[in-house]
Amino acid sequence: MTEKKTRSFFKRLVGFLHFLFACVTLVGIGFMYLNSNYGRGLDWIKTETFEQSPDFSKKVQADITNIFDYVQYQDIFESNGEVDYSQVVLEVTTGPGGEKSYTLDDIIQYGKSLGYYMDESDNYALKGGPETLSEEDQEQVYVRYRCYQSEEDLTSPDQSFSTMPDLTYEILRRFSSYYSIYSRLMSDFTNLYFRVAYYSKNNAIYEIHTNAPEMSNDDIMAMGRYIYYSGDSNDLAVRTNFESNFPSIPALMSKNNPYNGNSYYVVIGLDTSYKANDDYAQAYTAYNKSRVNFSNGLYITIAGLAGSLVTFAFLLFLSGHASISDRTITLYPFDRTKTDFMLLLMAFVSYLCIHIMAPVTSKLLHLVVVSDYWDRANLLVAFGYLYFCVILTFFSLIRRYKAETLWKNSFLHDLTETLSESTFRYRITIGFVLYLAYNVFMITVGAFMIFHHENSVFQFMPFIFVMIAWIAGNLLVFYFICRNADQTDKIHAAIEKLASGETSYKVDVNDFSSLEAELAEGLNRISDGLETALAEQVKSERLKADLITNVSHDIKTPLTSIINYVDLIKRQHIEDPTVQKYLEVLDQKSQRLKTLTEDLVEASRASSGNIKLEITNIDFVELVQQTTGEFEEKYAIRHLEIVNTLPNEVIMIEADGRRLWRVLENLYNNAFKYALEGTRVYVTIEDHGADVVFTIKNVSANPLNISPDELTERFVRGDVSRTTEGSGLGLSIAKDLTTLQGGKFELIIDGDLFKAQITFPIKN
Repeated sequence: MTEKKTRSFFKRLVGFLHFLFACVTLVGIGFMYLNSNYGRGLDWIKTETFEQSPDFSKKVQADITNIFDYVQYQDIFESNGEVDYSQVVLEVTTGPGGEKSYTLDDIIQYGKSLGYYMDESDNYALKGGPETLSEEDQEQVYVRYRCYQSEEDLTSPDQSFSTMPDLTYEILRRFSSYYSIYSRLMSDFTNLYFRVAYYSKNNAIYEIHTNAPEMSNDDIMAMGRYIYYSGDSNDLAVRTNFESNFPSIPALMSKNNPYNGNSYYVVIGLDTSYKANDDYAQAYTAYNKSRVNFSNGLYITIAGLAGSLVTFAFLLFLSGHASISDRTITLYPFDRTKTDFMLLLMAFVSYLCIHIMAPVTSKLLHLVVVSDYWDRANLLVAFGYLYFCVILTFFSLIRRYKAETLWKNSFLHDLTETLSESTFRYRITIGFVLYLAYNVFMITVGAFMIFHHENSVFQFMPFIFVMIAWIAGNLLVFYFICRNADQTDKIHAAIEKLASGETSYKVDVNDFSSLEAELAEGLNRISDGLETALAEQVKSERLKADLITNVSHDIKTPLTSIINYVDLIKRQHIEDPTVQKYLEVLDQKSQRLKTLTEDLVEASRASSGNIKLEITNIDFVELVQQTTGEFEEKYAIRHLEIVNTLPNEVIMIEADGRRLWRVLENLYNNAFKYALEGTRVYVTIEDHGADVVFTIKNVSANPLNISPDELTERFVRGDVSRTTEGSGLGLSIAKDLTTLQGGKFELIIDGDLFKAQITFPIKN
């Protein structure tokens, strides 16, 4: 019992460590995510300094704009280097004789009455404003002078009219901007120094704006980073050692030039030792801190991933087992539910976690995370919940797989089993309905999520998973279709093989499933049946050939003795006519028996192919002429006339002369035996280009109530009454010998007309 508890504790410990390493990974990713330099890769950590960063360049560019704004505002709001509250900043006309002038102090006091104020904690930003305006405040006034805009800048007459609250807001907004710039750049606590100088012709009048009156231009440029531009130069180049060339400086210098000509320059220097605790020093410290945080986050992420992978491998191996040595599979109650039901349940739980648990947890994180990083924090929380759900689902699937219940314990398996016992049409119909319903359901859910999700990444994640599930489902259906098509092709190929004569061809049943597996097994049984039938047929043919050979051999020995003794008796010149008649009959019958025996042996050898052929070039026309000549005298006995239609040219074929002669002999003998007495026998040879066709035809003496194929079988005769001396082997021998020599043998019956044709390729 103690050992079992120890094993269980080890497994739980590995699971806890995996969860811990997963949390460490999320923390490391959080360090990298919650960073102003997120999304810039890793090169900035290795090679970049604060002065080379994009944020630094943006900050310098903003301060360049602020410097030239200060140059403009200084003439408006200052006198002798101090803010002049008595300076007139606005002149308006409210009606006949109603001309009024407003000083900066008047505008500030009026602005206070409207509710405006400058927030010192927010760089003196202008805030507040009136909630309602009186009818007097809403009246339009004619603007004769406003400090921030000259008459040349007006683009339409309507711009000459405005209300006092609007004019007050515009002046205070610019004064707020001026005060913010002044407090940052004109104080002693700044690392940015500048001098902007304009000169009239002959340098009689000049105007200098600077926050470093005691420093020379060289002193400013020696601070670390510098910018220098002079209008006296013939080019537009800006001298600088910053990463950016700041191309806006020439335009800004020209725009704020109060004199005609190009006598002006600007010099800006930044103390890169950051002695003063200004915005640059704070940004420098924050940048270095973000580098450290990003590096630490990267190391923590790598360590967390490594630990997660190692513990994940252990959990993968231990999943379903009580210990490493225990090979039995243990399933939890959760693992005994239907697989597809469990997947749907976990998908629903994941949805609840992302849409309910994640937002609640994110609200708690908002208490400690800066608002700029809330979206990234929300994404990490959503991924954390999703990872937890995916891990539970994944290891449940692994345990089911090891226990071999992943597919068997599912509704789809039960449905498949039910469908497999039904008709093919029913399976196709149900499968199509389910496929259609699945697509309609997934598309509907996806469309609902598109139109109802919140505008954030992790709220959009369920839609992504639904789309992945939809695509995966369709790909799975496509896989099954392709698999069934491939199995059908294999079955078709197997049928083609069997039909072409490869009776031993078999298919691997393991490559098939469901109905196709049953078809494959059926084909294999057909193949076995054909093989058995073919083996039996071969065995039967071999036995028949052996029987014929043995019987012929046994008959031949006594038959030879009979023939010899008949011949010896005939040589005794017996004068008794009765005995001579008996000897003649005995001689005829013994010779016929000898011929029949020889025909049996030759028919057996021809059908089995056990004949050695001597193929030579033969003049087919000449061979037919010789055969006709030899049979003319014999045909005359039955008053048969041979009519030859032969070509005059030589037609050469490749064949065995002796065997081909036997074929022709059998055909001529067949016509002699079965042709109607007193008729003609027609013999023709036709040249068809590639082939030569020999034809012999005659009118049968007896009705031919038999098919051509039956006539070529052994011991089958056209004379059913068997009144002639035929053996029933002649045509069979002729067909087999013709086929062995590469020819084609064909019989044609048309009523009482009998026609035999043999075809051979012509040798060029």
